[in-house]
Amino acid sequence: MWTHTFQEGLKIVGENISLSLPDGRQELFRLTDGAISSDATTGTLSKDQAGWRYDYRDGTSSLFDVQGRLIQRKVRGQVITITYPNLSTTKAKDGFGNTLTVSWNATKQPYLVDYNGSLKVEYIYDGGARLVSKKTTSQGLNRTRKYLYADSGNAGLMVGIIDEQGTRYATWTYDDQGRAISSEHANGAEKVTLAYNDDGSTTVTNEYGKQATYRFQVIQGIKRIVAIEGEPSPNCPGSNSTFTYDDQGLLTSKRDNNGNLTTYQYNARGLETSRTEAAGTAQARTITTDWHPTLFLPVQVSEPGRSTRYQYDAEGRRTSEGIMANQ
Repeated sequence: MWTHTFQEGLKIVGENISLSLPDGRQELFRLTDGAISSDATTGTLSKDQAGWRYDYRDGTSSLFDVQGRLIQRKVRGQVITITYPNLSTTKAKDGFGNTLTVSWNATKQPYLVDYNGSLKVEYIYDGGARLVSKKTTSQGLNRTRKYLYADSGNAGLMVGIIDEQGTRYATWTYDDQGRAISSEHANGAEKVTLAYNDDGSTTVTNEYGKQATYRFQVIQGIKRIVAIEGEPSPNCPGSNSTFTYDDQGLLTSKRDNNGNLTTYQYNARGLETSRTEAAGTAQARTITTDWHPTLFLPVQVSEPGRSTRYQYDAEGRRTSEGIMANQ
């Protein structure tokens, strides 16, 4: 199933709450005696009489009504209001009066998107609810993009895209477990192949023949890269990078292929409060960040030689910025 920003929503069953994210992932919460607990790594959920609020770590916030429907998104101070004229229509409106209307089919997939009445996008699905084409209409011109799928085996996986000029734009292949093993554009351009090793690592070969092996650790149900081992090739020397994380999956250190170490610290909200570059050397450089107590926005960023302070209005829009020299 294809997902999009305005498909975000809460499903509330007793004390259990599931948040569907725009990228298709889900975060799980539990409401006990008014307190919300979770291992969520993307943000924080809160509740009031009007409904629910989810604050992402990047400063974006989403409001939901008591039914769990998305009613507002706030991105960098810009507010988008979402309404539901009927059971099969979602309408979004920004602060400039622009409107985006999404019409849904019986399987809750969008079949028509209308932007200000001047741009329309129509989505066509096959009997298996797979998107097979997208027709865009603007200024009287129609453009169609087609999506191709495997005939058998990995029937739900996309194997190609035919662009608006009728050219095979992209091609993907998969193994018998449904894992991608190659990706390329027209005429074999930018071809990448993937090999899945017995130890759980993945070796990627790029269009120049250079190989890099990625090693992973599963934290909070998500695969995190812990090492990248780049093999030397005629055009490029070998390179290696390593990464460490805390129990929440937040990056705590990164060592690049030149041996440079960067370390990170976070507050209880999962926001970066300190970053030290070239850690453990005489060239070490630390940047600290103080955050707004309720908004996911920085109020002061301090680095060697200077500090930058920010102020915001109640909507989270920046109202001032000042730079001071550090003593």
